[in-house]
Amino acid sequence: MILAETPEQAALWDHCLTCPTCRAIDDKGANLNLPCATAARLTAEYRQARRST
Repeated sequence: MILAETPEQAALWDHCLTCPTCRAIDDKGANLNLPCATAARLTAEYRQARRST
């Protein structure tokens, strides 16, 4: 289980740990940092939640 500060952060981490786009790597094992619409949305929600506190 991952400890998160907020539910928004937990949702982002849970997504990125299981998303094949977020986890895509090259032949040397480096993350490709491919764009993922879901991760972008969850990141925006997390940032908004942090601003609200």
